[in-house]
Amino acid sequence: MMRKQYSLLLLLLFTSSLSFGQRNLNRIDSISNLLSVANSDSLIVRHHMELGILKDTSNPLEAEVHLKTAITTLKTSYYYSDRLEKMALAYDCLGIIERRRNNYDQALKYYINALEIKETTKDSNNIGRSYHNIAMLFSANRNYDKAINYMQKALPIRKKDSTNYAVSLNNYGYFLYHKKKYEKALAILDSAKRYYGKDIRIADANNNIARIYKKKKLYIEALEIQKRNALIYSKNEKLERLANTYRDLAITTRKLKQYSEASKYQDSSEKIAQNYGNKKLIAIINKERYRVAKVKKQYKIALEYYQTYKKYEDSVFNNSQSEKIKAIELNYNYSKKTLTDSLNYEAKKTQLTVQNKSQRLQKQWYAILFCVTTIAMIGFIFAYRYQKRINIQNIQKQELEANLLNERILFLRYKVERLLTDNKMRSSFNKELTERLKTLRKSDNTKIVIDEYQSILIQLKNQLQAEKRLDSISESLQKTNEDFEQKLAKRFPQLSKSEREICHLIYLNLSTKEIMNARNMTLPSIKSIRYRIRKKILVPKGQELELFIKQLFN
Repeated sequence: MMRKQYSLLLLLLFTSSLSFGQRNLNRIDSISNLLSVANSDSLIVRHHMELGILKDTSNPLEAEVHLKTAITTLKTSYYYSDRLEKMALAYDCLGIIERRRNNYDQALKYYINALEIKETTKDSNNIGRSYHNIAMLFSANRNYDKAINYMQKALPIRKKDSTNYAVSLNNYGYFLYHKKKYEKALAILDSAKRYYGKDIRIADANNNIARIYKKKKLYIEALEIQKRNALIYSKNEKLERLANTYRDLAITTRKLKQYSEASKYQDSSEKIAQNYGNKKLIAIINKERYRVAKVKKQYKIALEYYQTYKKYEDSVFNNSQSEKIKAIELNYNYSKKTLTDSLNYEAKKTQLTVQNKSQRLQKQWYAILFCVTTIAMIGFIFAYRYQKRINIQNIQKQELEANLLNERILFLRYKVERLLTDNKMRSSFNKELTERLKTLRKSDNTKIVIDEYQSILIQLKNQLQAEKRLDSISESLQKTNEDFEQKLAKRFPQLSKSEREICHLIYLNLSTKEIMNARNMTLPSIKSIRYRIRKKILVPKGQELELFIKQLFN
């Protein structure tokens, strides 16, 4: 049932579009006939302006020529009181055409020209329109902060006319939607609907509300609004809005996984966008097609759509030589300077036509070659990725084994170093004790001998206690060494290995004398190392090194 409703909707929209196109062509033909017999500058300017406005979406190149011709006449031979007003309108129209082509710099120049004329004539209402147009330009360039700034300037001026004020409010809500201020945007859009009243542009506000619903994942509600708007725009011949609504319908139906309907809306939107050269919209449509093809796992088709999207997005895609032919025809009619005579003109046109056919054939062969190459490349990529994954797994396994072996070697080396240090310390103590005993044997003073023996006994007891303490510290070192060393090295990479070990001993509450015995170092050496440690880890002046180290990782 739903599919039948969608089909009926598309058929109605297509029929309405054809009807609109025919009516528009009839109006263009009628005004063209009037232009051909016009005998005054007033009529010539009027008809060129009308044709420029009527053709701005269907044939923007011709529209541009008509508007530029009107401006030339206004500057050179038009002496009526509304000259500046018409010139400002022509610049505004040219700005809109360039905005749709995504030529933002040129569009801004035209808008500024229009604004300067309006400021000269102190036309406050149309100054508000210029601010509105510039805001829309920055919006098209995704600079929503500047767009909001200019729209806020336009709103107080355009409030005099409820419809114009509603249009600006609607676009202000659209900018807020892009800034993700959804609740504020909904309030502004509701206000815009009140000012629109029965104007058909109330559909614009509803369209933006549908976008917010879509962001909130209320796809069914968004879809119903968009379908109603598409009928309104088609019936009232609003082609640009119709193209954007088809785009929104394509996105919403894709979200609802209705891919067949999404494809139909994409085709309709692109067809209209191509008529007025909106590369940005064409890029969005091809990106949507890429997403649908990707979901359907049609990767080859998806790749082609993505490449087309990138070409339009980067503004490097050149449609065909036929556009050059149109440009030559229009420049010939407009300036009469591009070609010296009709023979040269026809020759150039024929040459471009031949080039166009040749390039079209060349592109077909390139497309075939590209498909074959792509298939071969995909197969090669899959094989390469599989082999690469196997190689990575082997390398990771080897690295793990090597790391384990290195850890084992480091542990064994640490144990050997500790044994050597303890042995060296004991040897030094034994040597000193032996020398003292030899000296006592030679002494005849009983009191001195007794005192010395008592001193030796005390020293032996202290040595035994120190060794027990060192043994317990050695166990603590084995448990905490790796974690403490890693943290210290990471936080203070400027510390040497020896300095990190001294820090570790201090952290374990060893006194300076115990550190001297454990490391077999002199007191000056210990003091020098402590001084270097204080400088490298930035110990505040007046704070004890022991306290600072203990607080580092607590």
